[in-house]
Order: sequence, then C-alpha cells, then structure tokens
Amino acid sequence: MNKKQLFGMIISVGVLVAVFLLPIPEGLTDIGFITIGLLIFFLIMLITEALPVGVICFLSLALLPLLGVTKNLATGLVGFSNTMLFFVLASFGLAEAVTSTPIVQRILHVLLEKFGKDVKTCILAIMVAGGLVSSVVTDVPTVVVFMGIGASFLKLFKNEADRQKTARPLMIGIPVAIMLGGVMTPAGSGINILTIGLLQNLAGVQITFIQWMVCAIPIVVLMLPLSWFVLMKIYPPAEIDQAEIQGYLSTIVVKEKITKTEWKVITIAAGMMFFWILSSFVSGIEVTVVALLGCSLFFLPGIKVLTWDRYMKAVSWTSFILIGTVLCLANTIVVNGVSEWFVTHVLPTSLSISTMEGVLFVAAMSFVIMLVVPVAPALIGVLTPVIVSLAATTGINPALLIITLGLCAGNCYLFPIDTIPLITYTAGYYKMTDMPKATVWLQLVFIVLCTLWIPIGGKLVGLA
Repeated sequence: MNKKQLFGMIISVGVLVAVFLLPIPEGLTDIGFITIGLLIFFLIMLITEALPVGVICFLSLALLPLLGVTKNLATGLVGFSNTMLFFVLASFGLAEAVTSTPIVQRILHVLLEKFGKDVKTCILAIMVAGGLVSSVVTDVPTVVVFMGIGASFLKLFKNEADRQKTARPLMIGIPVAIMLGGVMTPAGSGINILTIGLLQNLAGVQITFIQWMVCAIPIVVLMLPLSWFVLMKIYPPAEIDQAEIQGYLSTIVVKEKITKTEWKVITIAAGMMFFWILSSFVSGIEVTVVALLGCSLFFLPGIKVLTWDRYMKAVSWTSFILIGTVLCLANTIVVNGVSEWFVTHVLPTSLSISTMEGVLFVAAMSFVIMLVVPVAPALIGVLTPVIVSLAATTGINPALLIITLGLCAGNCYLFPIDTIPLITYTAGYYKMTDMPKATVWLQLVFIVLCTLWIPIGGKLVGLA
C-alpha cells in the first residue's frame, strides 16, 4: 500500500468515525448524517484508490446495514434491481461483436481516403472515426483500439522529434473525440445509462433515446471539429509526404469484401438501434429488452458471432459492480432525506431561475466538482438526487438537468484523470500539463453549448 492509498484509508475511516461524534446539522437526521459520511467514505476510497474498486463497492454495500443507513442488506441492494444494469451487460456484448470484426478499420479507411490529405486532416479522420464508433461501443475498448491505430500512424515519422510533436495532439484528440462520441446515444457509455437509470429510479421520469440524442448530437457535431481545430492550433503536428500517407492507407485497408460475420454484426446492431429509437415513440418497447435480445442473437447457432467465454472476458464486471453500488448509494441519499436537506438548508430558500440558468448551473458545477471527484459514476450518484430536488424546487424538468449532468460527466477531460484519457496519458505520449492548455477552452465551450442548446432541444422533444 503506497502513501496515497494509506492516506485515503485513514481519512475515509476518520470520516466515518467523525459522523458519530460531530453535532448533526440542523434539519438533518442522524441517519442522514451517517449517509453523508458513508458517501464521503466511498468517494475518498475511490479517488485515492485505497483498495481495488470492486472491494470498495463490496465494503460500502456491507456498511449500509451495519451503520444503520438501510434496514437490512436487501433494502440496501435495491440499486441492483435497476434494469439499466442489464443494458450495461448487453452493451459489452455489442462492443465485443463490433471490435472483433474489421468494421472499425473499414470506417477509418473510408474517412482517411476521403479526408486524409495531410497529417492534420488524418488526425481529424481518426477523431471522427473514434467518435462514430464510440456512439454505440463503450468508450474503454474504443479508446484502446484507436490508441493502437494512432500508434501505427505515428510509425510513419522517421524523426523522433516529429513523432513526439504529432503524438501529442493525436493522443489527446483520440480520448476527447471518443468521450464526445460516447454521449451521442445512451448506448455509447455506461455513464449515460447510469444517468438515465438514476432519474427513473428517483423521479419516475424516463428519458427516451430520441430525447437524449436530440439534446446531445448537435453539441457533439459542433464540438468534435472544434476540438480538432483547437488542438491543431495549440499543438500543430509535423507534416510528411502525401505518398507516405497513401502507404499507410494501404496497410489498414481490408482487402476482402464484407464478410458474413460482419453483415451479421451490422444487421443486429442496426436492428438494436432501430428499436431503441422506436422505443421513444412506442411505449411497449423497453430498451433493455431490446439490448438483451440483440446481445443474445450474437450467440445463436447459425450466427455465432460470440462465444460465452469471449463475452465473459469482454464484460467489465468492475463497471457493473461500481454502477450498481452508485445506484444503491444514490437511493439512500433520497430515502434518508439528504437531497431534500441540501436543497432546503444549503441552497437559497427561494430560487427563481430559468431553464437556461439551471442548465448553466449544472454544467459549470459538474466540471468544477469533477476536479475534486474525478470519478464520473460517483459524481452522478452524488449529484442526481440533489439535482432532482433542485428541479422540483425551481419547476424545471429534471430530465433536462440530468441530461446536462450526464453529458458533462461523460466529457471531463480538463486533466487526464478520467479513465478514458488516462489510457493514452499513461502510454507516455504527453504530459499532465499538456492536456489543459487545449481542453480548458473545450470545457468552457461545452458549458456554453449545453446552456444554449439543451433548453431548445428539450422543447423539440417535449422536455420543456
């Protein structure tokens, strides 16, 4: 155990002890105060990585009944009954099916052939391809695949200085593009599913695929080329001859025609997306049912794109347990009156804000808190109950504020501390201080775009 982990362990345990010794704030029950203590314990343990993530989750779940936060463990585990957890499991099957075929290489080759006229536009093509793939495939496998693609592209540079100069904008641009693409559809990230599931659990409000996509896609469409433009201005890459770029294109071309396996994946994935979108208009269609049926099709005789062993290796059980634990803790925040106390006793007693001001507040708050709590699922779990209560106080549709929270939590790349940018950062392509020189402007623009568009998009889909 290193110093950071030991510090996290000591401080988190100290917080639990303190809530039994300190005076209870006015308007809060003793159980509510203990709930806050357990929540802070959970966050500190995650941030400092005092224990493996799964162990932290198990320990926090066990403490729910032991500390009296819930009546018993069965009550505490209610978050794991959320249907969206099974959507997450099914999405890992879709991700494995897509990445196990040359579909990604085909998309990339088409974009490079059309737009890859020089190194700058090649980086744009790689970013666009990453964004498109991550709209239906979870972010972690997507960033791993595209980091490999980026590394192969960098081999074109014979001069080490030129390679390093180009690696910086490319390897910052890849996670930024993938995080942007990941919020385009609810299926693009577990964070989106967690956000939607929490709102449904806490407020009984359902965000449909169309509602999410109308609010998210226009922002992403503007942000992706803008991100590339900013990176090219701040970190201009080295250039190479067009002939060398053409040579690289020949190395990634998939020479054979689209195989039967690819057609199976494309057909099933397109069918899933069709019914997900249709669920926005037909109330009898459940997105999780569609996801489970679609995932099951990959295993059937005659299709057999996946085997059970491959699927089990592809599933991130840590993500599953973490999302479930966050759902459980968020439920206790509401049940034990913590979110209501925060709104009535911490925020001003009389709040009169417009929808646009509410969206601005949530977007700015999300990015600021992410600097302290750089764990998106935990941030969503903490803020969702509070935002739902805030929406009730101000009369704003909670779906608009929660979509804002989900989009911002899924796009926190001021520093490479989120899992997605951390993957390219730890490979040594750029320094910790390199990222914010470009991404601080992107985070500010993201806040502005959310503030301007989400109220409009919400009106178009009946959320405002």
